[in-house]
Amino acid sequence: MNTVLPRIISGAVACAAGLALWEIVEIKGTMLVASFSLSTIAAACCMLAVVMGIAGCLATNYFWEAILPVLERFLKRLSAPWQQLDHWSGSLLLSFSLIVYFVIMLNLLPDQPLPEGNDQAAFLTQARDVQEAGGPSVLLQQLFAGEYTEANQHPLYVAILSYLPDYEAGKRLSAMLGLAALLLFAFGIARRYGNLVGGLTGLQLAVNAAWCRLTGQVVCEALLLLIVAGLWLVVLRVPTEGTSETRPRFLWVGIGLLLALAWLTKGTALLLLLGVLCWRLSYAVDWRRCLPARFKAETTESETEPRVGRLSWKQALLSLALVVGSFFVIAAPLLVRNARVYGSPTFNANSYLLFEDEFTEPHALIEERGSLGNAVRHYWQTHSLAQMIKREVKGLAWQVFIFLRSLGPFPFHEGRLFFGVLLLPFLLTGLLTESGPARRLYLIWLVLFWLAFAWYLPIAAGERFLMPLLLPTFAFIGLGLARAGQLLKAQPAESGE
Repeated sequence: MNTVLPRIISGAVACAAGLALWEIVEIKGTMLVASFSLSTIAAACCMLAVVMGIAGCLATNYFWEAILPVLERFLKRLSAPWQQLDHWSGSLLLSFSLIVYFVIMLNLLPDQPLPEGNDQAAFLTQARDVQEAGGPSVLLQQLFAGEYTEANQHPLYVAILSYLPDYEAGKRLSAMLGLAALLLFAFGIARRYGNLVGGLTGLQLAVNAAWCRLTGQVVCEALLLLIVAGLWLVVLRVPTEGTSETRPRFLWVGIGLLLALAWLTKGTALLLLLGVLCWRLSYAVDWRRCLPARFKAETTESETEPRVGRLSWKQALLSLALVVGSFFVIAAPLLVRNARVYGSPTFNANSYLLFEDEFTEPHALIEERGSLGNAVRHYWQTHSLAQMIKREVKGLAWQVFIFLRSLGPFPFHEGRLFFGVLLLPFLLTGLLTESGPARRLYLIWLVLFWLAFAWYLPIAAGERFLMPLLLPTFAFIGLGLARAGQLLKAQPAESGE
């Protein structure tokens, strides 16, 4: 029995927990012992994870040979085919989630930060300028002509906001977009997995602190979430690889269109596009040939038999051509503006901040550094490889913390981390239950967002950067909760037979 992979996973857990413990001790110091707090509990949990990870690395083959068959049987039960879970409680949860979101927003909207020196002020300023210039139609002409030079706030949300560039009206607009995203996503998940999973997903979104706060501000996240909700529901309709293409190719066109709308809303949506490209190409690669022999599980499958889940390169490239082609058609105004004004189709002012150690006004950096290539060379010349590795590793530890905290409900603050930790096993259960292509795309997105914003940590850190992941994350958690309940309910029946 191959025990290399579980030992590597144990080591990775020990390293991640050790980094988190180091960061907690560095920030809190002796306060961890002097006064009991949530940080003390977190440090104790990290210490326990370190010990268990090290023990897993050093455990004998006898231990793993006893444990692995049990895990394999458990995983087979989770991944076994199952039917949609439709129950009256699911419909009740769907209705209740809408009421809860409405009540929370009524209380939250008056307490939102004022638009003073923040992104809300920037969006409102840009929206007023667009309104005074003649509205969205004129903005479209300015983009193609290279006359609209704003390179931070992307134009789609600005164009919509220009119809009512007022702080109070803007907050209500964001709240309505958030409600629309919740409705679309919860009912879409209910149609896919059953109303119980849809209800659990909707309720988690309705009480989520990050969701409620950002969909109550005059920022683009609410519109982005609505677009990502539609994107994920389209992704769920993509057929399992290795089967005949029964779906029409407009699914790939739809994915490209929605990715373009997401990028016209926020620059970080390029990570979503990159994830889709990696996702589709990953099905054309024979990963078994790439793995060393020690990582391959024992199998009696003939090497000459076709691999299940493989795509031909022709199929993969054709679907990607549809995605990229439709993306370029819809994103053309901003692509043309960026190429004409800044010399790069995907230019964003914040790209310069990737090569700084602290926040500096992006437009000042453009004047100081010149091209983005100059900024990259300057950073490379002034930083050692060890400094770069430390920046990324430290950032990854913080991204895991931010991600888990973002799963927590309103009105908790740092205590939301422990809700995230409690939901983590159900997220893993949902990922094991879902066997379709969407699972792989989610994991690719997760890695890309964590890596990118781990590097961005010295500039800014926050839940808003990971918001596109929130929707599929809660869908998988809802699926995991329903699946766990189903298995627990079936357990007594099996033992009684």
